Amino acid sequence: MLRETTRPSFFVGGAAALLAQAVFLVACGGGNAPSTMNVMTSGTAGSSASGAAGAGPAAGAAGAAVSSGAAGAGPTTGAAGAPATTGAGGAAGASAAGSFSPNCAMVPVTAGGMAPAKAVACTPADTQLCYKTCGPESIGFKSETCTNGAYVEQSGCSFPADMDYSCFKIPAALDASCPAMPPQASQPCTVAACTPCNAGGNYLDSTGASKAGYCVCPAAAGSSGTRKWSCASGTAWPCPSGKGC
Repeated sequence: MLRETTRPSFFVGGAAALLAQAVFLVACGGGNAPSTMNVMTSGTAGSSASGAAGAGPAAGAAGAAVSSGAAGAGPTTGAAGAPATTGAGGAAGASAAGSFSPNCAMVPVTAGGMAPAKAVACTPADTQLCYKTCGPESIGFKSETCTNGAYVEQSGCSFPADMDYSCFKIPAALDASCPAMPPQASQPCTVAACTPCNAGGNYLDSTGASKAGYCVCPAAAGSSGTRKWSCASGTAWPCPSGKGC
């Protein structure tokens, strides 16, 4: 009787132990799952961070804008500016009259309110030397010099040495197109340009006074302009007796 009572008691105790062990294992298994998920989550975050770092090279590529800026050709284009060269060429045109300056028409009037001219009174405070134009087409110059209280005018007319005066060369015989009557300064004309004319060796100045010399009929300033005689005496002609042209 005692033996039968002991057996059931052992069986119950063993079953209880087995049940406790199963519960322990289930509890341990349930605890591992969150741990595993946490590792994966951490790994994913690491991968995301690594991916974000990869964006760095893209930002670095933006640095190419600096290289593009360096290619600015603005300075090179500016350096190529040819206006300076052209300007220097323009100075050559002014050199012809450079030694005949200043022009009397551009200087201040005298103390008496007069422009410098022959016999006009002057003082030490006035312009002491200036030049007026002379010759056919006003291509020559004559000086006005303040001397002993009055301007003294140069005799004749001076011409820049670096100009071409072939247009004014005096021919051995006048061209047949020249008028039979003396041409008058500032009056309309039709003969070809570069054709010196007079009549009997004379021309008429703008006031109608007869003078020894020649006239030419230069081209009109504008397409619809009127051509007019431009005259000068023999002493104010660039090629006296046909020499020097």
